[in-house]
Amino acid sequence: MDSAFPFGFPVATAFYLVLYVLTFVLHQAFMHYVLAGSLCLTWFTISQRRETVGWARQPLLATLREWIPFLLSAAITAGVAPLLFIQIVYQHQFYTANLLLWWRWMIVVPVLIVGFYLTYLVKSQRLWTWPYLVRVAVLLVTSACFVFVGFCWTANHLIANRGATWPEVYTTGQLPFTYTEVIVRMLVWLAGSFPTMCVILGWQLFYRERVSRDGAQNESGQDAWGTRALSRMAIGGLAVSVLAGATYILVIETSAKGLVFGNVGRPYLMMGALGVGLQIGGWISMFRQNRLSLLLLGFVSAGSLTTLVCISVLREAVRLSAVDLLSLADLHAKAAEVGGFGVFLLAAVVVSLLIVWCIQLVRTGTTTSNA
Repeated sequence: MDSAFPFGFPVATAFYLVLYVLTFVLHQAFMHYVLAGSLCLTWFTISQRRETVGWARQPLLATLREWIPFLLSAAITAGVAPLLFIQIVYQHQFYTANLLLWWRWMIVVPVLIVGFYLTYLVKSQRLWTWPYLVRVAVLLVTSACFVFVGFCWTANHLIANRGATWPEVYTTGQLPFTYTEVIVRMLVWLAGSFPTMCVILGWQLFYRERVSRDGAQNESGQDAWGTRALSRMAIGGLAVSVLAGATYILVIETSAKGLVFGNVGRPYLMMGALGVGLQIGGWISMFRQNRLSLLLLGFVSAGSLTTLVCISVLREAVRLSAVDLLSLADLHAKAAEVGGFGVFLLAAVVVSLLIVWCIQLVRTGTTTSNA
């Protein structure tokens, strides 16, 4: 493979690869909000022991509490498409990894259900009147649910890339990777979720501060504490994620390094670095200004989207080094001949419009109640 992703593959294979990456990016953005948001709420709850309901109503935390259940629903809904496409593209690698994960994979859905209902408890006012240790326990369990699901998907990816170890994993039950590898791989994902969350939350706070007549505000009408907190979390998350990513590259196979730094991944590696730079520059500027800026939020949004796309492509470059995708080209071509893509597009448009309509209903109701 000497061409940039997805060139160099047959049309059907490239088509499904692009659809998989793009739909995965959408799912990833929503899931980042949920994961980083739950971890953020957990940290602030632990660190602010003396505070009760009043602290939970601070704009940044209140927005997270209000929107995490909805964004989790959006993440699950958006996860259907990449789940379907990954089964078409990688087929038995994906299925085998599921089977080898055994009980871990079997409890992913139950764990998600527990996390989903706990987000509604976190959203309620009642939780924040309960004793400190109960609040912390609820938030720790909520965050642990989402971290566990992320671990299972990370393990799935790593197992799928190690076909030679499948018989040993089947007989021994031992996962075929070291603690160092999985921890570093998880850190890329965990730390990288914070910049994405901060971008989405930044837009929410920007809009909230425009329509709300309440809350602690500075002279420009914006919550300076929230702006500074977002900037610190975004820059810190980017720094840790980049460092973890560089460490992860040191432990991957030589063939994977060849694709990441070669023609397949090099353009995306460079664009990803540009995306990280845009985000850091934008957040530093907003930190210094003590306010959220429409223009700068646009810059960090463009940088975040670029980074997500590029990291997702590089993730697939690592997988492609272990999977002979050209051998599956005929199966991809047969799948492309099956009707249904038009229905998929129609369903995607209808569901997207319904989600926008629901958001508009909530926005209108919130604006009316604040008037």
